[in-house]
Amino acid sequence: MGTISSGQSPAEILSDLGIREPKDLDVQAIAMHCGALIQYKPLSGCEARIMGLEDSAIITIDVNSSPERKRFSGGHELGHWMRDRGSATFQCNEQMFVREWSEDNPEKRANRFAADLLLPAKMFRPLSKDLPITFATVEKLATIFTMSISATAIRLVEYGSYPAMLICNSAAGREWYVASSTVNGKLWPVDRPGRSTQADALLQGHGPGLGSQDRRADQWIKNFRADQYWVKEDSRLWTNQSVLSLIWWEDESQLIDQENFEEESGSWRSDRRRNWD
Repeated sequence: MGTISSGQSPAEILSDLGIREPKDLDVQAIAMHCGALIQYKPLSGCEARIMGLEDSAIITIDVNSSPERKRFSGGHELGHWMRDRGSATFQCNEQMFVREWSEDNPEKRANRFAADLLLPAKMFRPLSKDLPITFATVEKLATIFTMSISATAIRLVEYGSYPAMLICNSAAGREWYVASSTVNGKLWPVDRPGRSTQADALLQGHGPGLGSQDRRADQWIKNFRADQYWVKEDSRLWTNQSVLSLIWWEDESQLIDQENFEEESGSWRSDRRRNWD
């Protein structure tokens, strides 16, 4: 097994191995290169775990998991090995893989490592170029990379061609969300989806999602004058009675107007005169 530095990034690891195509993203071979052995056994109470000592580690993944979950679990535990080496032994369950994408903690770092390793930007960007931000697109890309729907959806939001968000809601309200760089810090999701959304219908137990549909932006976005714009929503039922929703802007006028509004607001001084007066 290899003894590469724990500080190496996923991109550096892939470069060292000469991996340039999705079909060559063999998580077991990559783990071996990083000094970790992946084995598959029945597990109870967790999806995967890692035990490391000095320069080697053993990653155990639940043999009964789906192929996509096994791959992401392998990348996630490898992220612990490369990012949190020397910490306590990690045991990771489904909720950590699905929910830990916002708070800065070891689980988020491991999720991000797995995404960068198994859905690398250099491969993902050209394959997702100009595709709509929908679960149909997610499924197509997830098949190419043999990855989970949730991880692929996050990647599509981050590297797709349109401004977008992926929002996870439960009956209690919004659990977490990720946004593309063009949206992050500019537009904010509501605490719970509006009554006319697919997500609300799914949370109420009313049938499957309907694919990408137009919605008034205020059903999803809390910014000023959101009721004057439209977004596209594609929602589907997820784990533990939660719903994942892809929200995207084919028409970017809301973003443009929001930027203009912020520039206009910032141009006024406290004495109500423009800064350039």
